[in-house]
Amino acid sequence: MGDMAMGHRIVLTADRTLMSDYNGSMFIGFAACFPRVLPKQLYTRLFCPSQTGRERRAVYAPVGLRKIEAALIRSGIPAEDIAVCRPDRLAKMVDSDTKVVGVTSFDPMGVGPASSTFSSLLSKETYSKYFFRSLMEELRTRAANAPIIVGGPGVWQLTNDEARKQFGISCLVEGEGELIAPPLFKDALEGKDLPSYVTGGPVPVDQIPMICAPTINGVVEISRGCGRGCEFCNPNMKTVRHIPLERIMEEVRTNVAARDKITLHAEDVLRYKAKSLRPDREAVVKLFEEVLKRTENVGVSHIALSSALAEPALVEDISVISGAAEGRRHMYAQTGIETGSPELVSKHMKGKAKPFEPAEWPEVVRESFKLLADNNWIPCGTLVMGMPGERAEDVAMTLDLVRDLRQHKSLIVPLFFVPLGNLKEDEFFRPAEMLPEHWMLLAECIEHDFHWVPMMMDELFSQNRLGAAKSGAMKLAAWYMPRKLRESLELMKAGKDPRALHEPEFVRSEGHLEDRPEEA
Repeated sequence: MGDMAMGHRIVLTADRTLMSDYNGSMFIGFAACFPRVLPKQLYTRLFCPSQTGRERRAVYAPVGLRKIEAALIRSGIPAEDIAVCRPDRLAKMVDSDTKVVGVTSFDPMGVGPASSTFSSLLSKETYSKYFFRSLMEELRTRAANAPIIVGGPGVWQLTNDEARKQFGISCLVEGEGELIAPPLFKDALEGKDLPSYVTGGPVPVDQIPMICAPTINGVVEISRGCGRGCEFCNPNMKTVRHIPLERIMEEVRTNVAARDKITLHAEDVLRYKAKSLRPDREAVVKLFEEVLKRTENVGVSHIALSSALAEPALVEDISVISGAAEGRRHMYAQTGIETGSPELVSKHMKGKAKPFEPAEWPEVVRESFKLLADNNWIPCGTLVMGMPGERAEDVAMTLDLVRDLRQHKSLIVPLFFVPLGNLKEDEFFRPAEMLPEHWMLLAECIEHDFHWVPMMMDELFSQNRLGAAKSGAMKLAAWYMPRKLRESLELMKAGKDPRALHEPEFVRSEGHLEDRPEEA
């Protein structure tokens, strides 16, 4: 069996939507939340192409999976016993010698905020659910005698007995896993029974291991936690920890040695090393300066709009030293808008506005988007529809806010409320509960995104030798989709439910398609 005969007793993997570099842009990864309306081959080529190369081990992997790999090695398990594997290489990496499989998940049941929005509107399962199911079905066949340990941000979707049985999951690890995973894997190697469910709290910063191999799109974790205290967030987000600069640079070197790209990751990159909710300008600028000595291709994962507006000079500094100010590139960042209602901010997320007041939130969003646009940043902002206590007037304020943001190049992604964190006892928001204002807001977001997508695709792929083809294909989709949805959009703009238009196409029999597996 080649490599397997050498003893890969542990295989770590993830589904296709997590093991791709998304054609070089982390934000294309949002496409994992799309309902399955495109042919599989077209979808994978455009949005989550497989890693290239003939290597059996994954050259790149999600940063969370790399952290678990590093934790296992640190615990004394020989590195040669551990293989991080692409899902399309399982046939070459998993056999009777495999004693335990670890899987990281993000949206395994397709019920995350973005997924539940789009899949419920079209009664289609998401690509994230489809590819996770496909992975687990193959593992149940190839690793029939090996326990499967599943962790990652998506574990909350798998905590019921039915899901664990369906996917053959032996143990779920919810929360941060670097301290609790190694004993579980060692027990599995020794043939001991595993608990069905364990939780891990915040890992102290000095015990967060450094990665041993490159991550998807060069993601390097610089901080953990948030500290703003939004009610619908994971409890672990309350504890903020900042990774020392020297350890960040070590992971930068590990990534740059394989690929000239770094994505700095935190819940709010602008608050690296901050001792309060105001950014530490000096610390963040130093971080960027050091990383830029290694590569010019530096991006960020997330920022907070209130941080940007609280320290506008920091946004300007990063734009200057990264080349964005000169127009040589754009800085993309995911951020949370969530609502245009000061009352909902005050009720569910007071900390989101700090150091500003909840009453100032709509203006904070407007001014932050202008600041970012002036400095060649492109935010991808999320909205939450259906938060507990949301009224028609709250949605109307969010709609007004989105209309004002149309002038700024950006993406705006509407999400249905999903009960998490302190709100986990509340109900999922469903299309049947949408008010006329919700439909109008959804239409406004769709038109906003398709207005900006063609230009963004040109910029995103301008430096890629296949860029013109990729950009053209995505622009064609951006041209086609609004026309395909034109009748639906007109109904939504009038505050009406358009789903009946699609019943012949998307509803084949009683029940929802998302409840039944589709053909590959």
